[in-house]
Amino acid sequence: MLVLSVFEPILENSTWLAVCIIVALGVWLFGKRAALLRRFVSAHPVKSALADVLAAPLLVLLVGSCAQILLTRYGPVGANGYVADPVLLVLFLTVAMCFARLVELFLVSRRAQGDASCLPGLQRGLLFAGFLFAGLMSFLYLQGYSITGLSISTGAVAALVAFAMQQTLGDLFSGIALSIEHPFKLGERIRLADGSEGRVVDINWRATRLLAWDNSTLVVPNSDLAKQGFTNLHGTDHPYAPWYEVKIPAEVDPRLARALLLEAALKCSKILKSPLPVVRLTDATTLPYTYMVWVHFPNYLAMFAGREQLFQEIHYALKEVGAQVSPGVHELHTRKTDTMLVDPPTTFLALKMLDISKSLSDEELEQLAEMSSHKTFEAGTVLVAEGEISKSLDVILHGVVETSVLSATGPARVVDHLRSGQYFGLTSMLMDTPSFMQFTASTNVTLIRIDIDCLRHILNDRSDLHDEFAIIMKQRMDSAQDARLEDAAPIKRFTIKDFLRRFEQWNSE
Repeated sequence: MLVLSVFEPILENSTWLAVCIIVALGVWLFGKRAALLRRFVSAHPVKSALADVLAAPLLVLLVGSCAQILLTRYGPVGANGYVADPVLLVLFLTVAMCFARLVELFLVSRRAQGDASCLPGLQRGLLFAGFLFAGLMSFLYLQGYSITGLSISTGAVAALVAFAMQQTLGDLFSGIALSIEHPFKLGERIRLADGSEGRVVDINWRATRLLAWDNSTLVVPNSDLAKQGFTNLHGTDHPYAPWYEVKIPAEVDPRLARALLLEAALKCSKILKSPLPVVRLTDATTLPYTYMVWVHFPNYLAMFAGREQLFQEIHYALKEVGAQVSPGVHELHTRKTDTMLVDPPTTFLALKMLDISKSLSDEELEQLAEMSSHKTFEAGTVLVAEGEISKSLDVILHGVVETSVLSATGPARVVDHLRSGQYFGLTSMLMDTPSFMQFTASTNVTLIRIDIDCLRHILNDRSDLHDEFAIIMKQRMDSAQDARLEDAAPIKRFTIKDFLRRFEQWNSE
């Protein structure tokens, strides 16, 4: 072999240098489990693989040259001629392994964020097997073998092996099909047709391995997995959106029931607020009525703790109005029972539960309740448009109201979401200026609409409320002005003193 003859003079004249180089290359290639080398390889995998492309073939050539020199000096006559071909074969296979490692690192770097840091066992095995096969075919071609003749001669043997390994080959090709189709990734959870589920930890040439809840491993043959349907529950970066059916007695007003279920969902910290939870009456033809609560969790695993919190909040919300979740009860006899009457809270009780009631006495709340009314709006209704002058103070009893502002050069910008106990319309009403925000019902909304004259009478006697309302209006106006980031013209900011001065003018009118 010509390459080996090139290294022979170097090895004969610089024996110790050659030994040192061989030892150094051996330490680099086979000592990567050492702490220092392992840290470098983990931090620089591509540089390490490129170094292997140079180091591994060089080590093979140096060791082959040493073997040839030793056989020439101390072996039988002509024994050195048997070194070249094995060294050439090992060289081709080594180069193939090194380039397969580079391709593996390239594929890993191209994977989506959140995937496992390595390829499944099947994909990695096929990758290295393909490169090794290419290296072997290259060696045989240089040796003068006919690739076509070799394929024909081995065809009969391959047919016999395929017939004897039908099931194994079925698992292999099913695994290849799953790897190409990519219906799930390493680290994601899947649920099989029989209800068992687990996290995908590996896909090899025969089976897919799932880590179950009890920390046991489910080994599913690839052919069985390819034949059956399964559910991909995804990983920690994929939202999970189940819905739950809640049965509530028909005596509860459906609008009140929907509002209570929505409020219970909004109180859960483990439920995503965007998109907002959805509550629908799905069946009113049987008793009790059936409601659907559709919510979004950050991922499938977060669903378990979030579901418990949701059920607790539903229990508390129904208990506050004297209702409860109604199970399906079937009786074989009749009896006279007391009818359960559940009415929505009165306007006074509703105002009593709001944050605004902390600053008002019961007599003042009674005055507001007498001059107020309940209003219900469907989701998407514009309650107060930007630029419109509000003629009343609207307090949110149930539901969510979105506040937004119109940008000078772009679409509307969402400022905030108002919920139960919050109110709007005060700034426009008291300052007699158009509303600087738009208020839209994000869900079905029930409002308590308070008459302006009644509120004026109460504020005339309660100057201590001026500071509180002035601070609230100042905060909301600042939020609206900050949201208009694309407005070309600067906007004058009102101070709290401006609001207090306006209160005094309003009271004197």
